[in-house]
Amino acid sequence: MNNNVAALSLVITSGFIHMIWNSRYKISKNPNQLFAGTRVLNLLYLLPFCIYMYEPISLKGLIYISASGLIHYFYFYFLILMYNNEDFSKVYPLSRGLGNLLTPVLGVTLIKETISKISMGGILINLAGLLLLNTRKPENPKKLNKGTIFSIITGITITAYSYIDKLGVEELNPVQYFYSYMLITFVIYNFVAVLKKETLYTNFLIKKNLLEYSFVGLSDTFSYLLILYSLTFTEVSYIAPMRNSGIVISSLMGFVYLNEKFNKIRAIGSIVIFIGIIIITIGIE
Repeated sequence: MNNNVAALSLVITSGFIHMIWNSRYKISKNPNQLFAGTRVLNLLYLLPFCIYMYEPISLKGLIYISASGLIHYFYFYFLILMYNNEDFSKVYPLSRGLGNLLTPVLGVTLIKETISKISMGGILINLAGLLLLNTRKPENPKKLNKGTIFSIITGITITAYSYIDKLGVEELNPVQYFYSYMLITFVIYNFVAVLKKETLYTNFLIKKNLLEYSFVGLSDTFSYLLILYSLTFTEVSYIAPMRNSGIVISSLMGFVYLNEKFNKIRAIGSIVIFIGIIIITIGIE
């Protein structure tokens, strides 16, 4: 299987899973507890694999792990805020699309990646689809909705960790890298909770909660490990815009699963994004 087909397969699978576990944060009554519970179980589930695949961590690797762990803390912090303030079918496409389309800018300028002309055309088509997804007359044109603001900040964190993680998996295997930065994020999250005097583990051992934490945590883990693995053989400037595949069905998910209003423009925007992803894939060199 050549690289572009392999990358597309991994990224589309990841995008679909990513969209599903994000929707669980949207409907959760206590997303902070959901995050804490998923991290605990993830750290337990992955520990044997991390030990088996252990390799010494270089100074560069440690820097990337620390930076990614901190950025992922802010990613989840603003992710929860955006879902608390706006429809899933609006903020999910905006945060994912913005973050994934800004990433090639860093890839080209900071780590000197190259993008083919065909893929650049696909990225621009992706951008057009993103603009369509967010074409809606605001209730108050002079004031941005809080959910929109938080989704933009979330998108910026996605750009930051995508760039850092590309560098990180060049220093360390994806499983150990993922586990290490996840541990740092977990520690920061709990430290902040202690400062806020917030309880994160109420009813942790209830069967229903354990099943939910396991489902969301394993989905989160599997979806991003697929991305980290794809970054080991494909440039982040290609992978990031291809990750918008989850956006294609997020509008449908919001309409069918979350009882949000169906929007034809968003549906068209999703189709345009998908076309852009296919063109990006064809252009991978």
